Amino acid sequence: MANTGKTRWLTIIALILLLCGYTCTYSLGEGKPLVLQEMSWTDVQDYLKTNDMVIIPLGATEQHGPHLPLGTDFYEAFAVSKMISARTGVVVAPVLLSGYSVYHSGFPGTLSLKLETMEQVLFETAEILIKYGFRRFMFFNHHGGNRVVEDKVMHRINHTTEATALRIGIYAPFQKNEKEPAPFDYHSGIGETSIMLYLKPELVKMERIKKPKMTFTPKMQEILELTEKNPELMSVLDTMMGTPQETKKGGASHELSSNGIWTMGDPKKATKEFGKKQVDQMVDSAVKFIEAWKQVKK
Repeated sequence: MANTGKTRWLTIIALILLLCGYTCTYSLGEGKPLVLQEMSWTDVQDYLKTNDMVIIPLGATEQHGPHLPLGTDFYEAFAVSKMISARTGVVVAPVLLSGYSVYHSGFPGTLSLKLETMEQVLFETAEILIKYGFRRFMFFNHHGGNRVVEDKVMHRINHTTEATALRIGIYAPFQKNEKEPAPFDYHSGIGETSIMLYLKPELVKMERIKKPKMTFTPKMQEILELTEKNPELMSVLDTMMGTPQETKKGGASHELSSNGIWTMGDPKKATKEFGKKQVDQMVDSAVKFIEAWKQVKK
């Protein structure tokens, strides 16, 4: 009986240890984000046994007024991607700290990659991840200047590899952006300052905020006035905003704004609560989409 009892206890202990090992291996995505750079190769190997999805955040290193850090767009894209990962168990693979931001280079500190450089880095990243078994790529972009690169690299992945790529960040069809808190609240204004107050409050310097002096060309001003009755004309204005100074459209950041902030409102009205509302919307929409896509077999 003594030997039988001892054998039983040894069996129980072995089962507990086995279960613990299984749990430690596969609990990486339960309640906390999975970040590729924080995983070992064996973690990735185990992950790929059950999941072929990956989220690649896209941001920028560019001026965001005197009160927000240069890395605002990267911090936003990475933080929101990790929140999505924590709820879905999908790995996040940050690749770049910079994006296409040449039109912000009138303010020091801005970094910018050429469109073709950024596209190639992202595509080569996808190629090697495909080699390991990743097949479903999701780009979480939080910088408008990256949209053309995002489009091009997704097209290359979809048309030259066996993988599938799509967007889940801004411009994704299921992302319903909050109504602008002020007219023309495009960059570093109430909306974006609110997001950073929620995600990275220690990097926000509210005491430095000054309402910018916005300068529009006569053509821009005419379009703005016409949009009151014809809001679809904003698409014309969008082609002029965020353009290099060399285009002579008046759309470079330092041409438009006295301090790099693009808003007709007052960024001092930003709140952590509004930032959380925006982030929750982005995360909820992406999670809903991912859980639906998971129903398609690997």
